[in-house]
Amino acid sequence: MRLLRTIGGPVPGRRRTPPNQIADRVLDPSPRDAAPASGGRDGAAPRYLIRLPATSADLAGAVELAYALARSIGFLPEIEAGRATVCAEDAPHVHHRVCCDLLLPGGRRCASRADHDGPCAAEPAD
Repeated sequence: MRLLRTIGGPVPGRRRTPPNQIADRVLDPSPRDAAPASGGRDGAAPRYLIRLPATSADLAGAVELAYALARSIGFLPEIEAGRATVCAEDAPHVHHRVCCDLLLPGGRRCASRADHDGPCAAEPAD
């Protein structure tokens, strides 16, 4: 039997971390409890990718949810919204891009939806 709960509801047996402490951990440049990782590409500092599975009944709904999530936390410099993708559970190697991510003058990236109409912009029109 699968137990369902509302988002943000308490998890039995788990201590809730106040939001300000979560933000401090996310923005901490030197996590104390992180295990060392192998070197990144070309000797760059290692990075950790966060996979946050969410489900939807169809591709359009999954893309909408991924876009909304990427936009809602896009203010964090660690978030690369343009690299957000969606895939089917049984085909994780087939990715559907969520955002355009074209490089704009000045170094910013297009924040519009993938396959959008009109010119690229750092702030989406929708």
